[in-house]
Amino acid sequence: MENCYNHPERKAYAICHNCGGHFCEDCLTAGIEFYYCKSSICRKKSEEENSWERIICPNCLSVLEISRDELKAAGLHCPECDSFIILVDSRSEHVEDKNYVKLLSSSNQGDIAIIKSMLENAEVDYYLTGENFSGLGPFLEPAVFYVNENDTELAKDILKDFELHLFGLSANNEEEN
Repeated sequence: MENCYNHPERKAYAICHNCGGHFCEDCLTAGIEFYYCKSSICRKKSEEENSWERIICPNCLSVLEISRDELKAAGLHCPECDSFIILVDSRSEHVEDKNYVKLLSSSNQGDIAIIKSMLENAEVDYYLTGENFSGLGPFLEPAVFYVNENDTELAKDILKDFELHLFGLSANNEEEN
């Protein structure tokens, strides 16, 4: 590789994606995908690249590029499979403003759906992490339910008789009739 355009005594680290010049690491800014030099024109291109985020559709695993403005929305439809994707960033302000406590975790998709239904029916303030990825690596990261501390007792009362299952089998050691 050639030497840095600004520092001829240094070896170039990468090429600016916009102007094509060779630059050392100190003269570059990393974008999401490419490097850019620090000239005003190239810095503007870097900002344009950084205004996009990549997400993965949990249904079809397509990589989607969405703008920062789209991240502020509650969700979007995947153009590949048309499933609705709920964007976690849209809840970040809501979640950070309140105190949530861990209620329970599960890797069973059936249990997750039933628990969500029960909590939503009772209008319990909760959020769920790992729901879409628990099927990919359930023992690595199960789905975890967090409940607003003000709704903890209500949530526990609603779920007190609910029996969690492990892969469709009861986690309860008692024999079922």
